[in-house]
Amino acid sequence: MIRAISTKVMAALCAAFVAVHIALGLLSLDMVSSAWPVLLAMAVYLTAVAVVLRPSSGRLPLRSTVFVLIAVTALTLLVTSVLPTDRWPGYASWHLAATYTLLVAVNVRGQVLLSWIGVLLSVILNTLWASQTSMGLVGGLMLNVATVGWVTVSTGIGHLLRTNDRKVGQYRADAEAAADWFAAEQALHVARTHWLEHVRQVAGPALGQIANPHHAITERDRLEFQLAEAQFRDEIRGRVLATAEVVEAARSARQRGVTVQLLDDRRQNLTPRMLAAVTEHVVSILNQARTGTVTARARPQGGDLAVTIYAAPENSDEVTFVEFTDRSSER
Repeated sequence: MIRAISTKVMAALCAAFVAVHIALGLLSLDMVSSAWPVLLAMAVYLTAVAVVLRPSSGRLPLRSTVFVLIAVTALTLLVTSVLPTDRWPGYASWHLAATYTLLVAVNVRGQVLLSWIGVLLSVILNTLWASQTSMGLVGGLMLNVATVGWVTVSTGIGHLLRTNDRKVGQYRADAEAAADWFAAEQALHVARTHWLEHVRQVAGPALGQIANPHHAITERDRLEFQLAEAQFRDEIRGRVLATAEVVEAARSARQRGVTVQLLDDRRQNLTPRMLAAVTEHVVSILNQARTGTVTARARPQGGDLAVTIYAAPENSDEVTFVEFTDRSSER
């Protein structure tokens, strides 16, 4: 709940109220028929205050709330049992203020329904006691005006604060969502810009030659165009496998006539350790290949295999097949 003052200040204010109530009760001991019920009620009151002010996340726990309601009932019965019945009790009825202090605390801490059940108990107990004294039924009802009023005010304020909390939470969520969207858009913009610059560097010279009407395309140029196209295909289809070392080794292998395929069906990054091991094996196999086909594939998620490397030279029975799993570097 939103607070304009700190928790320590609120606790200090509550402690001041409690001290005043206890002081009024002690100064009015000459008006009660017996002191020990009042002193016992004060002990119950102090215990209930400690329970209701104990820090906890969210609403006041149900067990603590029930204890406070029992304490309200107990201190009301204890104090009213020794109050004078032939005149207005004055400050000797300190339990009324103590009762609404506890119930307001319960209400503010989120147990609204149970706080009103406590109000109902307090009203019944005080009215029944007053109806048997010189104050009568009407006087008994008047005793509970402060309790009902303060809990009503705390209910309204609590509802307002909780409504504001929900609005603030929604505003915060909207702001975080907007920030995430903006960050994603910025990251996408940076990635697009980086990719366009990369494409310009790799394909720019070739495209310039193709667009130049005075430049005669040679076989060497055609090979360079094919190698550039193959590099883009590796980076798009091979994704996680298309490290700088692998792309360079694949280019050299294609220049020797080797067919190279890099395929990423995993759509998830490999761990740095596994990626380093895979890169090392792929580069080694590509550097050794002179003919045939080399295929490196990142396998789909869910299976035991993470990456497979297959190398088959032409006119040879020596096939190389390497498997990487998610649980080991190589199997």
